[in-house]
Amino acid sequence: IRFHQKSKTGCSGCKSRRVKANWAGQCDETKPRCNACTRRGIDCLYDAGRGQSRRRAEHEPDPSVEAQCSETRQQQQQPMVQQMDEGPHYSAKQLLDLRLMHHYSVSTCEDLASAFPDGVLRPLRVDAPQLALQHDFFLDALLLVAMVHLGSTDPSSLASLPVYLYRDQALRALRRAVATITEASLDAVRGASVLLATTSFATDRLTSQPGLWIANWMTLALGQRNFRVSYRPAASSPEDDDGNSPSGLYGSFTDGLGVPVIPPDIQRAIAKCDGDAATSAVYTAARELGRLIALVDGGYEPLFLLKKIKGWSFDVIPARFLDLVRQENPAALVTVAYYILLFKVFPDSWIYQGLVSHDIELISRTIDPAWEVYLAVPKKGVHVKEPAELAELLVGSLVDNDSNDQGEDSGD
Repeated sequence: IRFHQKSKTGCSGCKSRRVKANWAGQCDETKPRCNACTRRGIDCLYDAGRGQSRRRAEHEPDPSVEAQCSETRQQQQQPMVQQMDEGPHYSAKQLLDLRLMHHYSVSTCEDLASAFPDGVLRPLRVDAPQLALQHDFFLDALLLVAMVHLGSTDPSSLASLPVYLYRDQALRALRRAVATITEASLDAVRGASVLLATTSFATDRLTSQPGLWIANWMTLALGQRNFRVSYRPAASSPEDDDGNSPSGLYGSFTDGLGVPVIPPDIQRAIAKCDGDAATSAVYTAARELGRLIALVDGGYEPLFLLKKIKGWSFDVIPARFLDLVRQENPAALVTVAYYILLFKVFPDSWIYQGLVSHDIELISRTIDPAWEVYLAVPKKGVHVKEPAELAELLVGSLVDNDSNDQGEDSGD
């Protein structure tokens, strides 16, 4: 039986001699020098290693825990996405674009669907935004369409909508896309062109364009013919198209139409240009225009009439005719004035609002007074309110009343 304790913390000298702690006359573990070492006149050294090593072992962190703490400290030192100390994360343009995309999804696409054949609401709502994510030029077109619709349906918002900037951006982007068109971008180019054409009148109205709005619209319409020529070589004419092009949205122009006929006032205007090299282009446009006018009182559905009216610009008129309109050729201006009046057949929606009065009045001010007599029907039609009265006026313009009067006079 041990009646004492061995020194655990005694000095090195006493432990080397195996001196027991608190044993009479031996190491009393006094620090910094025990009594035994004092009596012997030797250095008294304490071994701190054992006690300190135990304390270090007790307090030394686990390596795995230390690694986790180090990783946490590194993450805390990195900037976090949620921190917004440097100011707003989105620019004013990004917020406006987000607002426009929301407006397009909840409102614009439904209103646009009324301007197209049945079954296009889902493509406008689902497919169009997907194309916008794939092609920047399509996104520019979609944002402009949404902005024009918002400005048209909520005029109070116009002050905060940079329509000019978005229009320029969309048109420049589309021109670049057309110049570098590929099979992969073909559908997006067609879609963007259709959207910009559909809202062309409204865009011109909001930006107070000084020229003929119909000319800008016809430019976009004619431009789409290039897509068919480049990528559908088998289609030798608009009637041969397979219906997948933007023009094909309106079907074959000649389906359901009667024989070609030219309104007498347009005939006289063309005759006045006798010998002009432009006569052929105006004649072609006027002949098919007469077939359109004959449909107005035929009891057709509005959507059918809309397809035919748009098809005249998309599929029928020669490119030369548009050049003549822009050059203010009198016979071309008379012809296009009759065409513009056809848009009054439809409700004055945000898409066509103001078109008829703006362009016909502009033509009347532009054309030489000697030719203004041939604008009698379009100028009268601007002020007609009732659809039935307008249809009667248009269809009546196909009858040459002057010839009938001359015949009656000769009979007397």
